[in-house]
Amino acid sequence: MLRVRCQAEVKVDAKGRAPLPAKIRHALNEAGKADLVLAFHRGAIWGWTREHFEEVVEAPLATADQFDVAVMDMAHALLSTAQDVELDNQGRIRIPARLRTLAGLGKEVVVNSILNRIEIWDSKAWDERFSASLHSSSGRSGMPGRNG
Repeated sequence: MLRVRCQAEVKVDAKGRAPLPAKIRHALNEAGKADLVLAFHRGAIWGWTREHFEEVVEAPLATADQFDVAVMDMAHALLSTAQDVELDNQGRIRIPARLRTLAGLGKEVVVNSILNRIEIWDSKAWDERFSASLHSSSGRSGMPGRNG
């Protein structure tokens, strides 16, 4: 996806539309992108550009052993929820009802841009996740998975 660093609190309207933060809209526009792939994962809705989703999510699963239970579970849990969405003229995306339900989205949500994706969290769920992340990372002196 696009490397943008931002976080914004936004409101989901009655039709399930949420405005993307200006920095994300600008980066998508600069890249000539007007759509995203959204999927439910780990308590939130994750979003990628279509090309990035195909490269980092679908391609590895497509080349994995389709009969491996872990591969099957990931495909069912992640790919079955994937939805293509387009930005409207006002820079909003319509979050499908099923994804809103899975993520427990209320009217107030937080949109994070994290590395190669966006994440859309219910505001209260994000506060809990962020607090847990701060607690978990407080004892680390370096990046996870790296020595030294």
